[in-house]
Amino acid sequence: MKKSKFLITAVAALTAMSMAACNSGSVPEGTTGAETTAAADGTTESTAADGTAESTAADGTAETEAVDPAIAELEKTEVPEMPELKDMGHIKLVDLSTITVETAPKQVVDEEMIDSQIDTLLSMHKDEVDEAAKEGDTVNIDYVGTVDGVEFDGGSATGYNLTLGSGTFIPGYEDQLIGAKKGEKVTVKVTFPEDYGKEDLQGKDAEFAVTVNTVSRTPELTDEWLKKHAEDLETEAKTVAEFRDEQKALLQAQVDYSYNEEVRSNALQQIVDKSEIGMSDAMKEYAEAYVIKSQIDSVAQYGFTLSKMLDMYGMSVDEFKEEMSSYAADYAAQRMIVATIADEQGIKATDELIDKLVSEYSTLSGQKINKVMLIEQFGGDAVKEEAVNNAVFQYIQDNVKVVEKEETAEETEAAAETEETEEETEEETKAGNDLQGEGGFKTKKVEEVYTAPADEETTEAESESAAK
Repeated sequence: MKKSKFLITAVAALTAMSMAACNSGSVPEGTTGAETTAAADGTTESTAADGTAESTAADGTAETEAVDPAIAELEKTEVPEMPELKDMGHIKLVDLSTITVETAPKQVVDEEMIDSQIDTLLSMHKDEVDEAAKEGDTVNIDYVGTVDGVEFDGGSATGYNLTLGSGTFIPGYEDQLIGAKKGEKVTVKVTFPEDYGKEDLQGKDAEFAVTVNTVSRTPELTDEWLKKHAEDLETEAKTVAEFRDEQKALLQAQVDYSYNEEVRSNALQQIVDKSEIGMSDAMKEYAEAYVIKSQIDSVAQYGFTLSKMLDMYGMSVDEFKEEMSSYAADYAAQRMIVATIADEQGIKATDELIDKLVSEYSTLSGQKINKVMLIEQFGGDAVKEEAVNNAVFQYIQDNVKVVEKEETAEETEAAAETEETEEETEEETKAGNDLQGEGGFKTKKVEEVYTAPADEETTEAESESAAK
């Protein structure tokens, strides 16, 4: 599902923070190959102010790599202040009542969804047990792998959390740890698949000397267990029944959010398509700088420089600028629409709107959030802006025509296939998603009035445990 860049909210950041907190131990899920490799070989990289990329090798020596001057210049991009509405350009909004948005009916949370949510939470709070490991348990292990009695690269690890039955390691490995207890040593004998990623290990017999440090098991949800973990779960529920009701409310809030976001994003796209928009030079300059700076900052969060990302995707600097110019036009149009509606409807960042925003975020994230927390995390101006955005999008949703349409069997199947494909590619594109833009939609009218100014070896690292 496409999401407008302008619809990114603090909730996404809060969710990411809570997810990160739950992924402690071993290599976190979602870690990119490049991140794993950097952690393994002890190198880090950053782009210096003079346009050079500096790496620190394992021996402590500094290595300097030249960076394209054009990229170095882009990385110095500073975002000017967004123009006031009167300085943005001219805009004639389409009549919102003429906009029709078709969407699937809002989903209603059922017992199966609640069970799945609770199972996920319980699996994140496994308890150590002094019993033999069984499928579904997580064993913390140290292991040393050998082929013909000789250790091989990537075949050893300490303190690795492995869930038995997950299929994380090569066939046969996890099965041989079922029945093992804490403190036991197990010799695991396996054969690497013929199509294994490392050619020198393909089809080879191997032995792993495994030490089981701990065995952890998913607990049963009871009133007593709930009371013990109430603080970790940030719940006020005293009983299982109350906890299920709490999780149902959380899930319904998330479902409602997705539904509303789909409607609003679709409506906003149509408003851009059907409105007359002409941007001032100041607005163009702001939008151009904003999207470039946003993309650079976004990839940096994943440990990448712009140079690495462009190389990974086979994109030239000119192609990147062209891509950003298109997104800048879209972003500017969206900002102008929101600013215009806010002005016409007298929507301002009142305490009431901010409190409403905080309440919605708390419900959506399942965390205890207050105004002070949001302001400390994102800044007062950002919170005020998001409160206005939220109110404007609600106004849009209330004034367009929303038609709920049941999906046909073919559409449902196609959607499932699309979702499966997206899940398969999510990790490999995680760091690059921001380069592709989030829901930027090109509109002829916007492109006609916005012309981008004429402007002038690293491969994706792979790192996998040889046991995997």
